[in-house]
Amino acid sequence: MKNILNFFAFSLIAVLLFNSCEDNYSEEDAMRAQQVVDLIISVTDESNFDVAVDSATVKIVIDGVAMEQSTDASGVVVFEDVKIGGNLNVYVSKDNYTTTFTTVNTTPSTYRQTTISANISIYSLADENTATVKGQVTIETDLTNRQKEFIENMEVRAFNYSLPNGAVKAFIASTDSVGKYEIKVPVNANGNDDINVEFAPNVEKERTAGVAHNNIYSVETKNAVYMPEYYNATYISEIPSAVINIEAPGEGGTGFALTTEVDTTSGELTEAIGNYWDSDDMTILASGSGYFPNITGSDTTLWVPFSPDTKGLDTAHVQLTFEKNGGLVSIDGLRDYGVWDGRDAQYMSKPTIDLNIGGGSGAQLYYDFKLDYYVKVSNHGTNYTSLPDVKMTYVVEGVEYVNTYTLGSYAFISEGSIYSYNGNGILSQQIDYDSAPEFTITENNSKQAVAYLGSWTIGSDSTLSDNETWITKGENYDPANPPAVTISALAGYGANAEFYAEVSSSGSLSNIELVNAGSGYVSNINDFENDGSSGQSGEYGYITETYFGNILPGDVLISNAYYGTGDVIEE
Repeated sequence: MKNILNFFAFSLIAVLLFNSCEDNYSEEDAMRAQQVVDLIISVTDESNFDVAVDSATVKIVIDGVAMEQSTDASGVVVFEDVKIGGNLNVYVSKDNYTTTFTTVNTTPSTYRQTTISANISIYSLADENTATVKGQVTIETDLTNRQKEFIENMEVRAFNYSLPNGAVKAFIASTDSVGKYEIKVPVNANGNDDINVEFAPNVEKERTAGVAHNNIYSVETKNAVYMPEYYNATYISEIPSAVINIEAPGEGGTGFALTTEVDTTSGELTEAIGNYWDSDDMTILASGSGYFPNITGSDTTLWVPFSPDTKGLDTAHVQLTFEKNGGLVSIDGLRDYGVWDGRDAQYMSKPTIDLNIGGGSGAQLYYDFKLDYYVKVSNHGTNYTSLPDVKMTYVVEGVEYVNTYTLGSYAFISEGSIYSYNGNGILSQQIDYDSAPEFTITENNSKQAVAYLGSWTIGSDSTLSDNETWITKGENYDPANPPAVTISALAGYGANAEFYAEVSSSGSLSNIELVNAGSGYVSNINDFENDGSSGQSGEYGYITETYFGNILPGDVLISNAYYGTGDVIEE
C-alpha cells in the first residue's frame, strides 16, 4: 500500500510540474521554437480574371541567397522550411507577362500556424491597359575618355500603388549593354494611377582617372561609390598627358665607414660639482631594511664607495643616511674623487656599489653613467661624388634617439674618398652618451632627377614646350654620358616629343632641352566633359523623373538616371 501511495504522490507532483511549465510557456516562446514555416505562393493572371498561371518562375531571396521554383498547373509553388520573421523579397516572371516584385511577411499569427500563403498577380503584356516606363542609366567610370559609360544588368523598379488585390507591387526590368531598360506597367483605364520609378540608391564600381602625387602624374583605377540623387562627387584634378621620365644615375660611392672611440678623459660618474649631487642623476629605488641596528641615535650618515675606477686607484663615494635598524633614508652628497682631493675617479664602464653594509640589505640606487666618444673614419671609401647621408642612433639616460649626423660639417671628398678636416681621422666628439652611438650610412648617394610638365607647357596646337618644373635635379650623373629622357603619354594622348638632358660638373642635371615638340598632347586628360575645362568638381548624379501622375494606358514615361563621377573609396 505504501508503494501505491508513493506512486500516486509522484504522479501528482509530475502533473503539477507539467501544468506549471505549460503556464509559463508563452505563445511567443512557441513561435520562437518553431523558427520555420512553409511558404505557399499562388500566381494568378490579373488580366484574365485571376486564373492560375502555370510554369511561372517564382524566386525568393533569403539572406542574400536566391531560390527558384516553377508553379504547377494550379499556379502554386511551395517553399518548405522558410525562416520566419520579416519581409521576404519575391519575384514572379513568365514570358509575355510582367515581371513582378513584392514582399511577403513570413511571421505567423500563432505558433499553431505552419504555413504562410500569398497570392501574387501578374499581367499579360498583351493587355492594352499598360503604360511604358523606359530610359537609360549612365555613369562616369573613366574620366580619361570623352563619353559616359553605361550600367548593365541594373534592376529598375516601377511601382503602381493603385492596382487591385492588395499588396504593393513593383514591375521590373534590367538594363541592357547600353544601359537601356523598358518596363510595361499595368494601369487602370480611368487615368488615376500614379507610378514611381526606383533605381539602386548606390553602386560600387572601379573608377579610372589621372592623379597626381607630388606632381608625379599617372592613371589609377580605384573603387568608388556612385549615387544618382545625392551629391557625392569629389574634386577632380587637372592632369596633363605628358609625363617626363629621366633615367636614373649610376651607382654612387661605397665603402665609407665610421667607428667610435671612448674619450678616456671622460667617464665621470655624474655631472656633480664639488660635493653636491644632482637629484636628476641619482635616486633611491629601494630603501632596504635592517641597517645599523646597534648605532647610537636614530640614524647614521656615512660615505659609501663605488667600485674601483679604470686606473684601479680611486673610487667615487656617495654620502648616504640610513635609519637605525631600518632602510636608506636619503642621498646627501657625491664625491668624484678617492683618497685625496683633486684626483677624480675615471670609469670606462658603469661602476657598481655594494649596499650590503651595517647588517642590512635590500637598498638600491639608480644613477646615470655617461661617456664621451670620438667619431673616426675607419674606411675612406671610393667613387663618392657627394657626401653620403648618415643616421646616428644613440642613448641618453635610457632613451634612444635617432638624428641625422651632419657629415658635411666634419668631412670632405678628395678623389672619390672621404677625409676628416683635421687630418687625424677624428670627425667629432659626441658627449654624454650611455653607450657608443651607432651610425647607418646610405651607401648609394645617387639620386634620380625628377621633373614634370604642367598643363601650361602644352600649347593650343597640342605640342609641348620645354618649360619644365624641377622636383630634383639628381646626383651622381656622369657629365660625359647624360641620362636618357623619355615622354610618356597618359591615356594615349600625345606622341613623338623628345628631350635631351645636360649634366653639370657636380653630377646634377642643369637643363632639359626640347628636341621635338610632338603632337596630340592635352592639358587635362580628366576633361571628361570634353569642354576644355581644367580641374573641377566632379558631377553629381541625378534622375530625370521618379514620379508620374494620372497615367493612362498607352502612356510612355521617360526616366533616366545618371550616377555621376562618384567618390573614391579610400583603402
